[in-house]
Amino acid sequence: MAFHGIYDVAGEPSVHAYEALMRGPRGLPFEGPMLAFAFARSVDLLAELDLECVRCALASAPPGRRLFLNVHPTTLTDRGFETVSGLVAASGRAPAEVVFEVVEHGPDRESELLASLGGLRRAGFGIAVDDFGEGASNLRRLLRVRPDYLKLDRWFVNGADEDPDRRAVIRAAARLGRDLGLRVVAEGVRSAALLDVVRTAGVELVQCFRYLPPGLVDPLAEGTAEGTCRQALDPAAPDSPVLLGIDSFAERDLDALPFGVIQLSRDGTILQYNRYEEDLARRRASDVIGKSFFTEVAPCTDVRAFAGRFREGVARGQLHVTFDYVFAFSPPKPVRVTLWYSGATRTGWVFVQG
Repeated sequence: MAFHGIYDVAGEPSVHAYEALMRGPRGLPFEGPMLAFAFARSVDLLAELDLECVRCALASAPPGRRLFLNVHPTTLTDRGFETVSGLVAASGRAPAEVVFEVVEHGPDRESELLASLGGLRRAGFGIAVDDFGEGASNLRRLLRVRPDYLKLDRWFVNGADEDPDRRAVIRAAARLGRDLGLRVVAEGVRSAALLDVVRTAGVELVQCFRYLPPGLVDPLAEGTAEGTCRQALDPAAPDSPVLLGIDSFAERDLDALPFGVIQLSRDGTILQYNRYEEDLARRRASDVIGKSFFTEVAPCTDVRAFAGRFREGVARGQLHVTFDYVFAFSPPKPVRVTLWYSGATRTGWVFVQG
């Protein structure tokens, strides 16, 4: 387990809590949680892996700190809230020290999920709604769950120092939190400029990405090991788990990857465009999907070294090449690009590591 700090920045920055994160063996494909949980789901062991993560987090979390634990909705509905609350009781932690963080879920069995969350609340546990503003996390569900914490998805935070629309969403979330009596956590704060944005908006709790607020000492800050996860998922490697599973990745899986991902039809039309690439290129997916990547969206790539390689590889039905490139942004952006062609879906993929 790794422990990611949630910091209170209302005054002098301090550690408010830690969120427990699963990490597999370093350097292997399952180092990060995404592929591990996808595999567990495919062999009907999702609840077992979920509960094992809860056990490990409770056993190794720093004492005397509030602990956020991710739990999948199906674990609560299939195993019941008594199962996870029993694990907490066995660890010796008081319910008031634990916040259960509910990840995205669909409308199926929502009444059962709400009943389980109600049981946890009555037992004294805190409740957090994760990734608010993304996927199934909506206002109706927020009012039904009535969490103690609302975690604003990092997409709205990334680039908010330069995007007035995202700043408006952060201010709205802060106001919503005040009106509903819950605490808002801004995810993905990665710079002093973004910290200033969320503070000014009235958000007092943050989760940072490779950044610590000035004056804060957190001995566990290096535990997230984001760099090693990036290495394990590197699409340049011929046996990369990204290449092995990309055709079955859902939109959420693509958005979780720590680099840009663009899926192209054989003629170069954009089919998918993940969140990292949106932030890198400052272009919304809704503005580019259906357009030609090489001639309409990124004409600087319509050259032999980029588009030429893609077209030749597609024509051969075989493409896997990595090279350095410079996108003609303002200022120009040097990146590392991997092009890959999937014969199974007859589509091409562009991976951009900034």
